[in-house]
Amino acid sequence: MNRICKRFPNFMALTIAVFISLMFLPVSAFADDGNPDDTRSAFERIQLGGNSYAEIKQLKLLSDHTGNIVTFTLHISNESSESLSLTDYWIRLLGKNGDSFIAKLMPQDKEKTKIAAGSSQMFSYYVLVKEATSLHDLKFLFGKWDFSRSPFERQIGEISVPDDFTQVTPAGSSQEIKMSGTIVEAALSDFNLGKNEKNSLPNVTLKLKNLGKYSVTVPDYQFNVRTSEGYTYPLIAKGLTDLLINSQETKEIKLTGSVPANVSTEGWEIVVTQYMPDLKLNVPIADLKLPKESEQEVRSSDEEIAFTDENGLYMTRMNGMYRLPWEDTDILTADFLLMNKGSDSLPIPQLSGYFLLDGKVKVEAKVIIPAKVLGLPKDSSVGMQMVAKVPYTYALSNIELVLQEKTSDGKIIDVLDFESQADLLHVPILNAASSFELTDAGYQSKFSIQNVVSYQAESTEQYTVRVLVENKEKRFTSLAKLVASFRAANGTVYPANVLDVKEKVGPGEKALLIVSSMIPKGVDTSGMNLLLGEAVHDGKLLTQAPANDGDDDDDEDSDDADMYVKPFAFWLPQEKQEVGAPLKGVSLAPYTLTMDHVSTALDNNELSLKFNYEIIKDMSTSVNTEGRKIVFQINDTNGLRAIEWSADLSSFEPRANETPETPQSKLKVGKHKDFKISLANGDLLYKLSFLKTYDVNIYEEYQGHRRLVGTMKNDWFVTSE
Repeated sequence: MNRICKRFPNFMALTIAVFISLMFLPVSAFADDGNPDDTRSAFERIQLGGNSYAEIKQLKLLSDHTGNIVTFTLHISNESSESLSLTDYWIRLLGKNGDSFIAKLMPQDKEKTKIAAGSSQMFSYYVLVKEATSLHDLKFLFGKWDFSRSPFERQIGEISVPDDFTQVTPAGSSQEIKMSGTIVEAALSDFNLGKNEKNSLPNVTLKLKNLGKYSVTVPDYQFNVRTSEGYTYPLIAKGLTDLLINSQETKEIKLTGSVPANVSTEGWEIVVTQYMPDLKLNVPIADLKLPKESEQEVRSSDEEIAFTDENGLYMTRMNGMYRLPWEDTDILTADFLLMNKGSDSLPIPQLSGYFLLDGKVKVEAKVIIPAKVLGLPKDSSVGMQMVAKVPYTYALSNIELVLQEKTSDGKIIDVLDFESQADLLHVPILNAASSFELTDAGYQSKFSIQNVVSYQAESTEQYTVRVLVENKEKRFTSLAKLVASFRAANGTVYPANVLDVKEKVGPGEKALLIVSSMIPKGVDTSGMNLLLGEAVHDGKLLTQAPANDGDDDDDEDSDDADMYVKPFAFWLPQEKQEVGAPLKGVSLAPYTLTMDHVSTALDNNELSLKFNYEIIKDMSTSVNTEGRKIVFQINDTNGLRAIEWSADLSSFEPRANETPETPQSKLKVGKHKDFKISLANGDLLYKLSFLKTYDVNIYEEYQGHRRLVGTMKNDWFVTSE
């Protein structure tokens, strides 16, 4: 042996180096041992003598940014009466043009150098090959070291990769992989393909069944879609971290991602890999053909899902998940129904949960129960919401709501989940002539758009929508407080204020809400829509009840909203200019003003406007007139403004100590004669020669902005009809 080493020093050094490399390089999780009964290998056996043989198992090739790597397992069965030594044999791979590649042993097998008599062993290898190499180009050479000849090796067999060999597991079949010595069966199911303008959105379930006797933790695998053209796109795996699978248990991993819409969706595969830090390479674990797209098994809005706890059986139905604008953030909200279809009452479970964004980002959510309920009687339901905030700039393609329950022993358990694609998070927009009903017990109400009005200032506009709300409850109730925003056709969002009513509304009665936003003058409001939702503070629904009506809960209502839920939206009609001319039927909701016998007088330095009027109030509708004014202007046709006088609309209501005979200094509901507005205007006396006709203009003013609601022309110092 010493003579051989001296004669062929370079060769022996190479032999030792190869042997060492065979002993100390890593193994993938699957390749630890392979499966002796894997019929898909379909390779010829190499006879080693004495009824012993070797065969190739689980041959795979992976091409990615880290290089081209071939992995395989070598199954050696020793049927002889003596042990076999792995170091007595060698194995090489030859490429299409005769290129030779060294097969290196994974380090997991570094201690396995002997195959005992009457037993078998699996040895895992990896080989770095050229970029253009395919599996069908490869040929395996097997040999035995023989130092009695030159060179010191003897070839004992050769195996080519069969033409019909494929490393891809067919759709509908499973593949066995090995995790820490335990066999796990992998299969794909529930494949759905969503779409938007830019991307195809694959959503597939990977099922892993532990066939072994012991629990196993799934390694940190990576997942990719590989297209028929060879393009690869990463997938996000939900629920993979520290996933433990007990013996004979099946666990599911949800895989989601996006692929450019212009890429063909035919012939996709799911490639599972694992990064080996020691090798600085990804090694293939499994390659599974995607099944045909499922018959839309995504939970639809009308699908009822059951879960049970120690109290009984609950049913849930997802009504929708939405992404809503809120100041400089966005709100994620899910609206679902909790139902009891049993014969006994059930308590409201202690629910919690979170949103999972693209399978990776966890956002804790709050649970909101809008209705004032103590429990769930039989055949009843309650609407519930989950809400959380995210940056408005955060882009996502997939969102999942995981609903959890706190059990009596304090444990938090997952009870069910709902999933949606990002492009499905938009709130449906109703036609302007439609109505929307909130159906939560205690807050049942019907919403509709009455009209659009705008108030003008020098550089801004108070864009306002009047929303009519009808109480559908059988009792007087405080309406739910609303949060609102306007959304322009170009996507711009304008936060809006809601001037709501302060009193409770009777059954079947209506309230008029004033929704307004100050926008730059000249903004195109065609295509504008109004987004509304129920206001929430610290996880509790806010109402429009006054702060001191004897209801202890109203202390909460004085808080400002920090979120909103149950969104709904309307397309808005174009504004109709309604100006009373002459001054009849001037609309100042809930009031209507009519004036006649209008005249002016000048007495010393005082100019007066006198008229008869009638103010009628719509008693069927409650309206908050806070901050709204009526403004009278007397303008000479030559441009002279003689009088401007204003009054709050709230002053229209008679006081408790007033009678019809009480002298009126303010406009009041009812029919009145000879109402007089006076204003000192000494300069007018010197301009009498220019005074011929004048205009009476009536404006409604709201937050410093005005709109013309009535006008008439008359001669100075002449009484109109």
